Amino acid sequence: MKKILIPIDLSDASENAIDFVSDVFGDIRPELHMIHVKGENEKLNDIKAAFAELENNKLIPSGMVYNFEISPGGLLEEIQATINTEEPDLLIMGTKGENGSRLSRALVKLTNCPVMLIPENYHETKIKRIAYANDFKDIRDSSVLKPLLELSQAMNAKVYLLHINRDNNVKDMAEASLEYYLDYVKHEYVCITSEDIEQAIMDFIKEKKIDLLTVLLRDHGNNALSSGGQLVKELVENSNVPVLNLV
Repeated sequence: MKKILIPIDLSDASENAIDFVSDVFGDIRPELHMIHVKGENEKLNDIKAAFAELENNKLIPSGMVYNFEISPGGLLEEIQATINTEEPDLLIMGTKGENGSRLSRALVKLTNCPVMLIPENYHETKIKRIAYANDFKDIRDSSVLKPLLELSQAMNAKVYLLHINRDNNVKDMAEASLEYYLDYVKHEYVCITSEDIEQAIMDFIKEKKIDLLTVLLRDHGNNALSSGGQLVKELVENSNVPVLNLV
């Protein structure tokens, strides 16, 4: 993870995302690129003043390399343009409430960069246990798993390959891809039978004290599938731990 993009609106949620990056990624020392998309009624001097406060309170003490830009225009369009220019390894964004959920869903669906969403009230400082919600379907482009591999290696984290199934008669079409990318990572396969997939995932997160939930978004790109989008939407909206969306 050499470069991380953080869209910030200078709210508590975006400040918490910066705290998270500082705590969790501090030893890796990635370059941070922060973007604020200027609203129609915002004043430039007010934005600069708010960022200067954030800089003094959070960024300078973190010791990480960073830069900041203010962009006009549409939020999603400007974020995608920055992704195209900066080519970050990961986009991290703080979320809060219904507006945050809508924006995060749009980001996850439209960007071509892995997106990690940090709930505003999440304040843990380590990633040691990662759950990857695996649906056992074939992963056509296995390189999509690279961010999961890099994170688990960098954090020395254990990955739980979690499959929630309504019955036990399922062939794992993804195992070859998963084993290839996670061969040198601590991992464990977990299969749970349940009618309520979302609740089973949430219960597992609580039981195992999971620090990061990972899902593979499959409604665009080489891993396109016609199903699963609603479940990802529900997980993004309702998870109380960070969610890494692979694309």
